[in-house]
Amino acid sequence: MNEAENKNKNQTLVILGLIALIVVLFVGIKLIFAGLGAMLPKEEASRYTVLTDEKGQTSAYGARLLDQEERQEQDVQHWLDSAREWAGDPEHSAFWLYRVDTDEYLLYLPGQDRTLSAADVTASEEKDEDGELSLVLRFRTPEDGAEVAPEEQLFSFQTYSQGWRGVRIKVILDGREKTVSKLASKGGQAILHRGTVYRPRH
Repeated sequence: MNEAENKNKNQTLVILGLIALIVVLFVGIKLIFAGLGAMLPKEEASRYTVLTDEKGQTSAYGARLLDQEERQEQDVQHWLDSAREWAGDPEHSAFWLYRVDTDEYLLYLPGQDRTLSAADVTASEEKDEDGELSLVLRFRTPEDGAEVAPEEQLFSFQTYSQGWRGVRIKVILDGREKTVSKLASKGGQAILHRGTVYRPRH
């Protein structure tokens, strides 16, 4: 084999190697985006805004506001009725509902009469003294927030966190921590309990 043939062969191998590398990179990028899309359930992923933590880093939590039709669902209405019964001082209260069927968490702030969005909340996992993780949601009311009936802005949260067990939750609005009352529902109607024992996350 002469020198010209060797040169052509080497050039062919280099070109084939570059093509193979491009294919590998393309497949890798596709897999990465597929993995990101799987962080939240596929049918819901596009509806949730991925939240950042207090440091501005992407968190394992997504949030959205329920629409009018969702707010009329039976278990949501039962939950709101229970919240009205329990409510002491609305300014210091928050209500949390775990929906077992959809593996989502709802939040109602009865004292919040200004509009909020997912852009106004951060989600951080913080260790308590016993080492267990709490989900800490911090809200900041925007200065230009419009007036709204509190029951018209119910938040839904979903997560792919491997650390938070769905039990401990702290809600802080404009620097003031709320007293959180918890419920859970299954089958679209039944209120299961008022305690803090939820399905462990794996």
